[in-house]
Amino acid sequence: FFFWRWHVAGEPSPSFRRRQDWYRIKLVGRDREQELAYPTQLQETWRIFGAAGLMASKKTHLPRRVGAQDAETHGTSLAQISQAGRWNQSVLCQAYLTQLPRQFMRIVAGFSASPGDYFLARAAHEPPYVLQKQLWPWIEEWEPRFEARARRQCWAEGGLDDDDLAADGFLKLMRRLRIVLLQDLAVLQPRYPSLPFFAYAPFNGPEWDEFAVAVRSDAVGATEPLSLLVQRALPELSGVLESTREAVLQNSQRLAIRLEARVEGIQDGLDALLQGKVPVTFTGHFGAGPAVSLAPSTAPTLNFNTAPAPALAPEPPVPGMPVFAALAKVFTVRDVWKEWEEGIAGQPAVRVLEETWGSRWRPGNRVRVQFCRRKVIWDDLLARTASSKNEEEAVAELELLRAGRSLNWLVDELKQRRRRGQGQIRVQVGTPVPDSAGPGPGPRPNRSQGHGHRGRRTRLGRRRTAPYQQ
Repeated sequence: FFFWRWHVAGEPSPSFRRRQDWYRIKLVGRDREQELAYPTQLQETWRIFGAAGLMASKKTHLPRRVGAQDAETHGTSLAQISQAGRWNQSVLCQAYLTQLPRQFMRIVAGFSASPGDYFLARAAHEPPYVLQKQLWPWIEEWEPRFEARARRQCWAEGGLDDDDLAADGFLKLMRRLRIVLLQDLAVLQPRYPSLPFFAYAPFNGPEWDEFAVAVRSDAVGATEPLSLLVQRALPELSGVLESTREAVLQNSQRLAIRLEARVEGIQDGLDALLQGKVPVTFTGHFGAGPAVSLAPSTAPTLNFNTAPAPALAPEPPVPGMPVFAALAKVFTVRDVWKEWEEGIAGQPAVRVLEETWGSRWRPGNRVRVQFCRRKVIWDDLLARTASSKNEEEAVAELELLRAGRSLNWLVDELKQRRRRGQGQIRVQVGTPVPDSAGPGPGPRPNRSQGHGHRGRRTRLGRRRTAPYQQ
């Protein structure tokens, strides 16, 4: 369009000495300083729509609306669309930004939203300067004056009397457009040899022929560079790596939770074994051995011989013994206590199962882990009820401690308090070893060396002593 105006139609070149010398020049119209009237614009738009078979209630405003919708469809942000349509009236956009939403411009031009992810083989050839300066030669006439104006020189000194950033930017745009025009026409000439451009300089002559042949030869077998292909693939590769990382982390977390539950179950079993809460039965023949010396010594020993005991076979199932693969789902401390005392979800009370069948009713790993974790809550509730509190008060205290959080959190909190020596003395739940105190899941006194239980000091300085049962 600019080539036709200043090279074919013979329009005089613009003058940039003063702003009023070129600010009135219009882009479209026979008179370059006469505005295009709105009725003329509407009539021409309506004629174009009719030729293309378009039906729309809006005429001159339709391209503005369709451009915004097309940009939104291709993922342009609302901020970019507002900036392109000048709908954003903020001080930042009006006074400081360039009013050039680059992402919007790339998308409506048919490119990707990301910068630099396209390849033009013809753009690799810089046109010779002898061809460039034949397009709009007045660019070289005005550029020295703008450079002199940057050194604060006036018109008489070879510069300009006023600063004009718009004119300087327009000259830079025209310098860039003449390179684009030369590169594009070099590729289009074999396909459209009858275009009127090729009848004018610089699109004929030996310099043009040499440049056009070089551009076309590289454009025929051109392939996109590897760096550009990698840049395009990076978003997809990043998404795949991120999803793989999330899957690995989730699997690791699930495995860690399962391992932690198993370790806690083993630890609870070892604690019960070391504290004498689990019955241990030795089977074998005790042979005759030397008499035990009752004389006092510093390190008395007891020697006895046993025959090798055969491997313990799993106990056969007892007729009528219930076997559960998992405990019922519970959500509150009251549900946990009801499960122990009465049973829920059609299952009998856990207390009855433990007293009757020991651990044989829960042979699977899953139910054992569930039992070990809920056992922490049952122990604490039994300890609180043993210290002159009724069941409702004990349940209410743990619900207050839970404060709406999960039961797993409550189990971990009780374990931490147990390790720090806080809270109630633990009461073991399970099948106790028969002794003089008789069976039953209740607190047992520690009678080693006749000292009984030794109380612990709380944060308020009071002494809390576990009950002593006779």
